Amino acid sequence: MDDMELNLNQNNTIPPNMTSKVSDFITAEQGTSLDSPISSNDIQLDSEQNNEDFPSQPVTEGKPKEQTYQDILGSGDLLKKIIKQGALDERPMKGEQIVINLVGRLEDNDDIFEKEENFEITLGDCEVIQGVDLALSLMNVGEIAELKIASRFGYGEKGLNPKVLGGARLVYTVELVTVKPEILPDDLTPIERLNIGLKKKDKGNWWYARNENTMALHVYRKALQYFGGPGDIIGSDSEQKDILSERVKTLNNMAAVHMSMNSLDLALSTLDSVLNVEPHNEKAIMRKGKVLALKGQNIAAARELEKALQINPNNKTVQSILSNVKAALVKERVQERELYKKMLGQKDVNEKSAKDDKNTNTTFIISGLVAGLAVICGYCYLNNNFPFSKFSFQ
Repeated sequence: MDDMELNLNQNNTIPPNMTSKVSDFITAEQGTSLDSPISSNDIQLDSEQNNEDFPSQPVTEGKPKEQTYQDILGSGDLLKKIIKQGALDERPMKGEQIVINLVGRLEDNDDIFEKEENFEITLGDCEVIQGVDLALSLMNVGEIAELKIASRFGYGEKGLNPKVLGGARLVYTVELVTVKPEILPDDLTPIERLNIGLKKKDKGNWWYARNENTMALHVYRKALQYFGGPGDIIGSDSEQKDILSERVKTLNNMAAVHMSMNSLDLALSTLDSVLNVEPHNEKAIMRKGKVLALKGQNIAAARELEKALQINPNNKTVQSILSNVKAALVKERVQERELYKKMLGQKDVNEKSAKDDKNTNTTFIISGLVAGLAVICGYCYLNNNFPFSKFSFQ
């Protein structure tokens, strides 16, 4: 897991009295047997839970109440069992900073593959695996819980080299140490904004490398909140230059994710945001050309790719894409010519047919006139040489 620690100032250091040594407790717990998962119909979640499940005072007499697993999602993919109760009704909210201790183990052999102490994250920002992130929102401050997590909410089919194989089910023991207010970018110094934005951008890159596109987009958008928006001036000229550079990189990465998801219109919009800041950004121009080609706009694509080659004539990737675009343009022109010829050929046939019909009609009319004249002439000849009165009856 790509864990990155960020110390903004000394106030972020957790005092010893606010943390517990969960690792010793976890080690002792690893030898205990686990309860069987229960049906989601038998679970009471959130506000429906009885107060006796969350005692305000720790149990000091008698045997502690045995806890069972809660099926958080109702599918068996995320199970949670409370090992130690926390303070009542002190759950973190999405966007707040939380400090956690955690140990991740493989379900099949109990091997530890991940361990963090006093690890500070933003709840809901995909800085831990999804199963842990979801469960933390249901925990109270001071609570220790054990989680059983299916691979789809863990490290998926890709796994996590070298210890977590693809499809592995995981067991996490997590302690919610403390909750801090949400960090607002406007309350930070430029260097703090830059560092937090970089942390989130790097996590977005990590998710993207795992083909977790939705998670990557979410974290990239969070990073942009710290890098500012169009027209924002943050800090000195030098600080502003560094922040703007990271904003452009993040937008370029977001465009790549949109392309992977075949969201071509969103990719174009994101690339235009890059080019509004850096009109000669080679990577953005190349990707814009590729997106336009995927949309079938080959003339516009060729124009953008040629711009990229003007910036870097030796870019082999651009040369390859442009070659494919030009081949597609040649094919389009051949198809257009064939279609045009076909249309013209049909027109000639129609015109010839109409002309033949006209000639036939003319011949018929002339023949009729000739026949009529012949009848008239014959009548006149007969009437003059053989008067009809000769054949009249008395």
